[in-house]
Amino acid sequence: SEKWGLMDNLEKKHISELTNINTSLHILGRCIQALTEPNVSHVPFRDSKLTRILQDALGGNSRTCIIATLSPSNSYIEETISTLKFADRAKRVMQHARIVETRVIDLTLVTKLEKQVSLLKESIAKITGKPVPDANLEEYLNQ
Repeated sequence: SEKWGLMDNLEKKHISELTNINTSLHILGRCIQALTEPNVSHVPFRDSKLTRILQDALGGNSRTCIIATLSPSNSYIEETISTLKFADRAKRVMQHARIVETRVIDLTLVTKLEKQVSLLKESIAKITGKPVPDANLEEYLNQ
């Protein structure tokens, strides 16, 4: 989170920006909390732009790595503890990613097989003396 109380002379624009960052991080924490609880039916992904962007990474069919950065300074001890608690909750999110197989059509193979079918039809036509129809090839061969 952004602790803007430690920063001097902030412009109104920066205060608004820091408030938005904190709000998004708070909602991210709520989403992580909801994902770790087994009986929660609603995860508030739509409550911020950040969580909407991260929705597939957090709740989808994916593997996600979260890096929590900490400050060694005593001035930020509260933020460090908060970050560690968040990281602890985040590591409890369990999604079971599955490999989704997609079929890719190899156009070269399709073209090669179409040529082979055409040559076989020509061979059948020479042997039988009749042209081979494009439709119902199986029915034609069973005659």
